[in-house]
Amino acid sequence: MSTFAGSAIAQGPSDGRIDKWTEWNPAREEPLWLLLSGAMDPPRDIGISKRRSRDAQGGRNGTFLAGVTPDLGNMEKVVGTKLFNTVKDLYLTKGAALRHIGRFFEKCKLEKAHPMLYYSGHGEIGTGNWCFDDGTISIQEIFDMVPKGCYYPMIFSDACYSGHWANVCLKKGVAGFHCLAACPEYSTAIDTVDKGGDLTQFMTREKTRPATEPMFSGGNIHDFKITSGYATVDYTDFISCHVFNSENILISQSIHDGAFSGIFASSKLYNPRPVPAWGIRRNYDDFLTFVNEQWKSGEERGMSCGIYSLTCDEKLGFGAFFMKGYGSDQSIVRKMTEIQKIYNRGLKITACAAQGSTFYIIMTKNTKEYHGKEQEWFTRHTWDEAKDKINEGYRNGMVLTGICYSTRLEQYFVVITKTRQRQTSRWFTMNKGKDMEQWVDQKYECGFHPSIIFTDPTNKMVLIVVTSDQNRLNYVLRSNYNLR
Repeated sequence: MSTFAGSAIAQGPSDGRIDKWTEWNPAREEPLWLLLSGAMDPPRDIGISKRRSRDAQGGRNGTFLAGVTPDLGNMEKVVGTKLFNTVKDLYLTKGAALRHIGRFFEKCKLEKAHPMLYYSGHGEIGTGNWCFDDGTISIQEIFDMVPKGCYYPMIFSDACYSGHWANVCLKKGVAGFHCLAACPEYSTAIDTVDKGGDLTQFMTREKTRPATEPMFSGGNIHDFKITSGYATVDYTDFISCHVFNSENILISQSIHDGAFSGIFASSKLYNPRPVPAWGIRRNYDDFLTFVNEQWKSGEERGMSCGIYSLTCDEKLGFGAFFMKGYGSDQSIVRKMTEIQKIYNRGLKITACAAQGSTFYIIMTKNTKEYHGKEQEWFTRHTWDEAKDKINEGYRNGMVLTGICYSTRLEQYFVVITKTRQRQTSRWFTMNKGKDMEQWVDQKYECGFHPSIIFTDPTNKMVLIVVTSDQNRLNYVLRSNYNLR
């Protein structure tokens, strides 16, 4: 089952509208509302969204205040006599916010009312957590606060990256514990100048629909897909939402025809995870400049900074994920005849990608995954030919660790590596994301972790490779997200 919440719009045209509450969540209990605003300037170590910049010109009178004030005003008008309290404090602390929420829950318990908990403010990158003057509040903290005998709250979060909270509610599957989020977990929310957040305007009938897709934990993304035209993602933001405030690494990535797929996971080999960096560049010269900047930054700190995963798209260019301390030396090889010479120096093939008629082979020395392991690499014109060679490798104790395809050369480049790990794989059509997740879930239960995702330009099928890996702890699989 998908753990990503579905589109509120797809779940029902009235979903999210306060005046239609009983239609999209037919609770018999009378609602009671607490309206909260976040702090204007949370601590610098909290990654916040671009929606309401902490450095907005005008300070307290700038964009943050101009967004939050109408949000609370719009909500108060619609909620009316069902309002328990409104808390607007530009310097509200986490402790004070928790006390307000605690009193609210006790009141709802006493009156047997359904708690409606609303927030407008900054959302933390990677979690969607609510931001206050001295810290953040997570959805788990709110869940843990609900007293025995009180209904679980319906949460309304008009904040960037708030889709994380809708995902948590969906995954928990606790009756009555739901979240309506302003946007998916990888997206910023949208404000209209002097009118507040789009989600709030939608909830209060000020706007027909938000400019971003609201997400609701009442259903999953496979059953309730994002509206056409609202589903594009930013490469940097998309990776940020899966990597910030986690130990996740971008294990494998693939871009084809502008659509991104990736595997995110944590590993015991990198715990705590080294500082990561990521970015996308349109052409090789810009990409090489970016790589050299990362390499140089690592050298200045006495620690290498290497490319961990790489992908290429014919139009969008080069997407790369780096980690500090990844290997002791690294090279980008573009001539096949150079691979053996560099391999003889102790560098292993750790990533590969192709654009046009060029293969880009990342070779790294002294990595925890590849150091001391024998490798083979080869090119083939058809998948059947490549598969035969891969199966031969399986018989010799090797597994697939790299694959890409050159559209100009009409060739696969494949890397296999000696290991004691076991491996299997399966092809999926692009629109079969639910089937893909179910298959990976089944393999995960048997001790396999997704290790490679590859979109084949020849047939637009997606190859998922799963490998037994005792060092892997979890995974997040995302497929076929259109980049903008």
